Amino acid sequence: MTEPLNRDLLALAQRLALDACDMTRSHHGPVATRRKADTSVVTEMDTAIQDHILSTIAQTYPDHAVRAEETVEKPTAHADPATARYCWVIDPLDGTRNYASGFPFFGTAIAVLDNGRPVVGVFHEHNTKAMYSATSGGGAMLNDRAAHPCEVAAGDDLLLGIPSSKDSLTLGVIRRWTSTRGFICRNVGSTAAHLGMVASGALSGAFAKQCKLWDIAAGWLLIKESGGIITDPRGGELVPFSLTGDPNADVPYLAACPDIHRRLLDTIPNSAS
Repeated sequence: MTEPLNRDLLALAQRLALDACDMTRSHHGPVATRRKADTSVVTEMDTAIQDHILSTIAQTYPDHAVRAEETVEKPTAHADPATARYCWVIDPLDGTRNYASGFPFFGTAIAVLDNGRPVVGVFHEHNTKAMYSATSGGGAMLNDRAAHPCEVAAGDDLLLGIPSSKDSLTLGVIRRWTSTRGFICRNVGSTAAHLGMVASGALSGAFAKQCKLWDIAAGWLLIKESGGIITDPRGGELVPFSLTGDPNADVPYLAACPDIHRRLLDTIPNSAS
C-alpha cells in the first residue's frame, strides 16, 4: 500500500466513525432491540450507521469489498471479499447492549484489510470521544498522542479485560484470573474498546473467545502498532484473516503488553483451540 492511500483510508475511516458518533447523539436512554439469528441484539441505530458507512465506501472505493456485522443490504455495490485486494471490516456499534440500555459506553470499529492483513484500524468511543487509530508501519494513536502498552513492574497489579460470554473456555479463564492475586478484571462491554485500552496502556491485557472478525480487526492493528502482542489463546498467529470462510466464525484472541503476554498464555486452560 502506498503511503498516500494509507493516509486517505485512515482519514475516511476516522470521518465515518465520527459520523456514527453524531448519529448516536440524537438518541438518549434505552431504545428498542430485536434478536438476530445468533440471539445477539441489534437496534435500528446499528443498521443506520452501517448503511451510511457502506454507502460511503461504495461511492468512494467501488473496487473494495466489505465485511460487516449486520446484513449488507446491497452486496453487489461492493467487490467480492474472496477476490478483492482491499476489504473494509466494520462493527457499526460495538457495545450494542450498552447503547440499547442507556449505558454510556459504545463505539464504532472500522478496519481496512490488504489481502487479509489490517493496514488501517480505527475505534471511536462515542461517549468519551476517545479515537484510537493505527496504520501499518505508522504507529498507533489515542486522539493526538502516541499509544503504547503499559510497562509492568514486578509486583504490579494487572488490570485485565474480560468478555461477557459464558462458554466453557471463557469461564475457565475468568475463574483463573479472578482467583489470581494481583489480577483485577474489568468488562466495559466492547471488545474493540478492550483492545484499544491494551494498546494505550489502560489495560495490561484482554481475552475473548466469542468475538468476530469485525470485533477484532481494527484492534489487532492497534495492538501491533502500539508495540503490544496479540495472538490466539494458544499463542498462534491470527493474520492473515480469512475472508472466504464463515464470517460469523469465532476469532478468539489474547492481547497484552509484552511483559505479561507469556504469563497470561500460561493461564489459558488446555481446552483452548
